[in-house]
Amino acid sequence: MKKFIAKEFLWFLGSLVAALPLSLLFMALMDLVSGERYFSEKEKLLIVELFVFIYIANFTGIYLIRLVISAIKILARK
Repeated sequence: MKKFIAKEFLWFLGSLVAALPLSLLFMALMDLVSGERYFSEKEKLLIVELFVFIYIANFTGIYLIRLVISAIKILARK
């Protein structure tokens, strides 16, 4: 049981770390991480909120894909 918990914890941390560059990449594709532009305070707040939303979506997506792959592996063994 300890091995399972440790493995899940590492996947959780890995998903948190992997979601950051994916979120930044997505924001860069939307051209919102450019340092040359001047945004108003409301636009900056919107960009931060959008980044947090994208980060949570990426984290959830990574972890769900991991769970689906684990389920397929378990079903394939039987």
